[in-house]
Amino acid sequence: MEHRLHIDTSIQLIGKLLFGSEQGPEVFETVRPAGQPLVDDWSCLKSMVRAFETHCGSLSQYGMKHMRSLANICNAGIREETMAKVSAQACLRFPSNSWSSLHRGFSS
Repeated sequence: MEHRLHIDTSIQLIGKLLFGSEQGPEVFETVRPAGQPLVDDWSCLKSMVRAFETHCGSLSQYGMKHMRSLANICNAGIREETMAKVSAQACLRFPSNSWSSLHRGFSS
């Protein structure tokens, strides 16, 4: 349960840091029209997952629910370096349990 809370609060904070406290949730909840892919650049999505997992720990199966948010970060033109910096700010403590990115995350 602690891992789920960590993932959820980290993603929310990243959204606020990137887009502001009002616009962050709006950007993350944006759904593209039918027929459009989730993300324009799949390698960007993979790099966003990697940046998150490096600083915040593994997304795990539970964290897959945040893929749309990470895809929307890419679709908004956020660069990997910015995501890494913001993830480091959002995740001040590095999880050391079995969900840590010390263990293989989804981006591996």
